Amino acid sequence: MDNKQVSEIFNQMADILEIKQANRFKIIAFRRAGETIKQMPVNVRTIYQSGNLEDIPGVGIALAGKIKELIKTGTCSEFEKLKKEIPRGVVKLLEIQGIGPKRVALFFNKFNVKSIRALEKLIKSKKLDKLKGWGDKSQADILHKITVYKRFKNRFLLGKIYPLANNIINQLTKEKLIDKAAICGSVRRGKETVGDLDILVTSKKPLQAIDFFCSMNFVKKILLKGNTKARVLIKSGPETDLRVVKPASFGSAMHYFTGSRSHNIKLRKLGISKGLKINEYGVFKNNRKIAGRTETSVFEAVKIPFIPPEIREGMNEIKIAQENKLPKLINFNDIKGDLHLHTKWSDGTRTIIEMAKHCQAIGYKYIAITDHASPLKIVNGLDKHRILKYIKAIKLADKKVKGIKILAGAEVDIKKDGSLFLPDKILKKLDLVIASVHSGFKMNEIEMTRRIKIAIRNPCVHIIGHPTGRLINRREPYKVDMEEILKTAKDAQKIIEINAFYTRLDLNAIHVKMAKDIGVKMVISTDSHSTSHLNTMFYGILTARRGWLEVKDVVNAKSFKQFARQLKIQD
Repeated sequence: MDNKQVSEIFNQMADILEIKQANRFKIIAFRRAGETIKQMPVNVRTIYQSGNLEDIPGVGIALAGKIKELIKTGTCSEFEKLKKEIPRGVVKLLEIQGIGPKRVALFFNKFNVKSIRALEKLIKSKKLDKLKGWGDKSQADILHKITVYKRFKNRFLLGKIYPLANNIINQLTKEKLIDKAAICGSVRRGKETVGDLDILVTSKKPLQAIDFFCSMNFVKKILLKGNTKARVLIKSGPETDLRVVKPASFGSAMHYFTGSRSHNIKLRKLGISKGLKINEYGVFKNNRKIAGRTETSVFEAVKIPFIPPEIREGMNEIKIAQENKLPKLINFNDIKGDLHLHTKWSDGTRTIIEMAKHCQAIGYKYIAITDHASPLKIVNGLDKHRILKYIKAIKLADKKVKGIKILAGAEVDIKKDGSLFLPDKILKKLDLVIASVHSGFKMNEIEMTRRIKIAIRNPCVHIIGHPTGRLINRREPYKVDMEEILKTAKDAQKIIEINAFYTRLDLNAIHVKMAKDIGVKMVISTDSHSTSHLNTMFYGILTARRGWLEVKDVVNAKSFKQFARQLKIQD
């Protein structure tokens, strides 16, 4: 039981309590403790062993007892009791975007809705017509969101599955059961959602590795178990394969199982043209194995340079490799700063100084604090009265935290007419302005495109944030002519964001490539609302790489002097 697992259980308990309409303060206590534990750099088990659970902020005697029970048994009696009181299908309703605990409580308590199917029947029965606030538009919106949920329910977020894959590899390594390991498939290629998970290993103890893998506590069901391969169904996750291969075939197997299928077919055809046979076991010439121990050797056999996994989509990567024109893709170590961070000044959970110190520990040279400037109450947005104090607080933090430059920025709402929530005279006081759409998502394509273009042309705006507004598997992008938006950004010399948070990854890889081809500069930022979110930069880098980006395309891969010069920021 680690920090993430304890946090998830506390949040599930809070959800169930909210559906039950329990004591509000108890719900808040679970959520706060869950968030604190999730962000802690020290494993909660270590704190438990030292007897200091009550020293965790927000954790008193009662919550400490539950953490102790979770660590010792893997669950706690109250959690098990709550799960029996509310059917599993009711809690599952929370997975649908736009349906929170209050709505679920209404559906369950008043209409005995216990499943998504039952909710669909309720809406189609027109029984909600009698309730205030439930007109035709609201009901149609819920039905649409159920349709979206069904479409994506068998696709899993990259940001959820990548840590799982690493956890499997780490546990196998800890048990000394494997020698080499690789994450393969669409996860390795950095696709934003994945249908399954492939892990490839070499081992001197293949049977023990297979047995251990099948016995892991996250395994829901064993689907297949052999001497060199096992397939399991993960709890709340995808089908996962573990393959054990011989060291001499590890590279060729890694290439084969990484894919994509289209890329593999084209590489095999190239091999055939050179008299070679390429498969998961190796590269063969006249039945003699000539390559396969390493992935690089597979490419060398057909006389092309190594093609990064993220661009193996069977487009034109092999042709470009043959011409020796592959780009040198951006890496995590190239990033010099994060330019989209939220703090307690809006809807973040950490202070300016806490965010800055964590970014400094990562190795960043500069950051921008960009709290919301918005009329939306849910984000506790800055207004023209609070923002001057906010800027002053950032400037003070910049003096206190040495070794990292802290810029005063804001993520400002783009209103329906394209103007910004704050007037230009205030925006001019900020070092950095991100303009984003946070409401009015249902505008038609012409209106939305015009709205964003007006914001781009505002001389105070530097960056357009999460440009399509999507939430992967939950909310579809709003309708917008992205090519027109990118051309406008190019003409106005404005920056477009690749939002690295794994629920957004917005721009997507297709639009990233389009932006590169048009000549638009981009920024990769995390949109972090806590220090635990900062590591999502990794997923933004994967998306940038899928869009063929190089260091020259990304503004926050520049030194602070170069970056400041481009944005006309005073050092």
